[in-house]
Amino acid sequence: MKPHAEVVVVGGGIIGCALLYELTRQGLSDVVLLEKTELTAGTTWHSAGHLVVLENNPAIARINALSFNIYAGFEEETGESVGLHACGSLQIASTRARHEWLEKLLPKMQALGHFCRMVGPDEMVALFPLLEPDGLIGASWAPGEGYIDPSMATQAFARLAREKGAQIHRQTRVTGLSRNAGKWRVETTKGAMTAEHVVLATGMWVPELPRTLGISLPVLPAERQYIVTDDMPEVKELERELPILRDYDAPLYFRQERNGLIMGVHEPHTPYCFVDGIPEDFGQELLPPDLDRGEACIAAGMRLLPAFAQAGVKRVICGPTSRTVDFNGLMGPLWNHRNLHVLAGFSAGVGQSAGVARLMAEWIVRGEPSLDVAPIDVARFGPFATYSYMRQCLGEAHTYGSIEVGKDRAAGRPARTTPLYHRQHGGGAVFVARAGWECAAWFRSEGVATREQAVAVECKAAIGGPVLADRSARTLIEVAGAAAAALLARLVGDRIPSEAGEVAEARLALRGSDRSIPLAICRTGPHAFSVSAEPEAELRLLSRLQALAHEPEAVAITNCGGRTGLLLLAGAGATALLEAIATRGFDAAGISPGRRQAVDLGFAPTWIRRLSENAEAFEIETPSEYLIGLDHALREAAGPGGLTDIGTLAADALLERCSAMSAAA
Repeated sequence: MKPHAEVVVVGGGIIGCALLYELTRQGLSDVVLLEKTELTAGTTWHSAGHLVVLENNPAIARINALSFNIYAGFEEETGESVGLHACGSLQIASTRARHEWLEKLLPKMQALGHFCRMVGPDEMVALFPLLEPDGLIGASWAPGEGYIDPSMATQAFARLAREKGAQIHRQTRVTGLSRNAGKWRVETTKGAMTAEHVVLATGMWVPELPRTLGISLPVLPAERQYIVTDDMPEVKELERELPILRDYDAPLYFRQERNGLIMGVHEPHTPYCFVDGIPEDFGQELLPPDLDRGEACIAAGMRLLPAFAQAGVKRVICGPTSRTVDFNGLMGPLWNHRNLHVLAGFSAGVGQSAGVARLMAEWIVRGEPSLDVAPIDVARFGPFATYSYMRQCLGEAHTYGSIEVGKDRAAGRPARTTPLYHRQHGGGAVFVARAGWECAAWFRSEGVATREQAVAVECKAAIGGPVLADRSARTLIEVAGAAAAALLARLVGDRIPSEAGEVAEARLALRGSDRSIPLAICRTGPHAFSVSAEPEAELRLLSRLQALAHEPEAVAITNCGGRTGLLLLAGAGATALLEAIATRGFDAAGISPGRRQAVDLGFAPTWIRRLSENAEAFEIETPSEYLIGLDHALREAAGPGGLTDIGTLAADALLERCSAMSAAA
């Protein structure tokens, strides 16, 4: 084993080998893969290998399409076979809601160059003759979808990478990671080596090494089962291969396996495994099957395919797989650890492997991926995603496919709260979870029962008097040191404030996307800045800053989320209310959108910034321990009923109006 490599990939499943190949394809030859047992060990070797493009989230659909297209043209491009079966795919609908959902997806898929259309029961039977159509409304038909042989694909990636200079070391367990002199030291059972970049592509094992560095990754191992039938006369007599059949409502899938069928068995709950840790010697073993827990799923399959009910069972495969709380994988650099990346935790790992490997290679080689990876960015989770959080979320929704990205869920809450949470809760707040934070989106009141009504009422309240919103759930990162300004310039260009107290608005472009995240950058000293943004940007912004920092540049990057409270005070009388409780430093005429002013409000030291020259709207920042006292002082000065609570939705609407007024002026 050589002493140094540009990139070390840990994990020899299909994703790790695909990444190794993609790194060499993009020009790197000094790359090494370390696998503790054999290639394809873990989940890869017993995966069903399905290729699916159909997906509600546009970003994930593009990733799926990229992976599908890579596999579809792989043999022609490389001469290597991945065992591709382009047998087509039917996704059935037994309810009107599912049928409408599928119909809405068709234009999105066709925009990706992925042909699919809706078919009725008669055509469904023509495509899948074993199907009982009674009770079915229709299905989406994607003739190009199918499946690959995961083991063949993994070995093909490995061979091609070796041809381009990559090294693969099997039976080589990584025992430790440490950072020294700007490089990673990778300890293994066969010695140590150093690397510029390390990528953890270790599937369900991925939390183990980051845990030694103080990072908890939200991946749990769970059991996955499927039935392989004996040969079936009904299948043997077919003139062509059956398409894959999926029912996301059951949930289940069927596909042909030689002259029999494979059926994916899904349980109504998450079947966890290795709750006390994965055994050190576990590699390519299987787990004891338990079809009783999938009884309802099997019964649904028998109703759909009566021939399946009569078939014998050749074997039942029960193996471990990875689960995140939203069923989407983890990809990207890990915060606080420069050049340490993760590419693991994918429940659809085989189908997405080629695509995510290419994007991860682009991220390492070019500095950013070519597609929007926000739904699978590891930075969407943070320390709030604890073991208990994961168990609650997976207990709420165990599914086949993925959970809608960004969907507000009841599980795993409350995790992170601001000091005003309990008062807001008692005042009728309706909360949404954002990066683990409980954010009051709107308030229930007499005659107000819906979100839309609440936003209208809360915005109208600002016309008659002052309103208050708690915006403490946010990203706040301090950048300090002689090179701080240069680092921020690399992040956002020339939008860097030049004087202490000055605030500049900027935007953080999202990789591979036309979307961006608004930032507020404040110079807090000669060589110090604070950068604030929406709560979801926290770890993404932190890791981006850390990646842009030049070693050994004189700069310190500190995550300060949760340390300060932030209030929006707006509406008629907001200025007078501030004047009533200010004890030092408040000058309404001297506060402008481009600067913040140090003001004592009651007992709270604060920084105040006016958000519009033409409207009474102020942003008030104070250390978190003063937030409850400040809130009390504002309410006491306003008198009973004189200050109205509003949620983040109305606050956003008011801020948009302020921005429009400022632009017009």
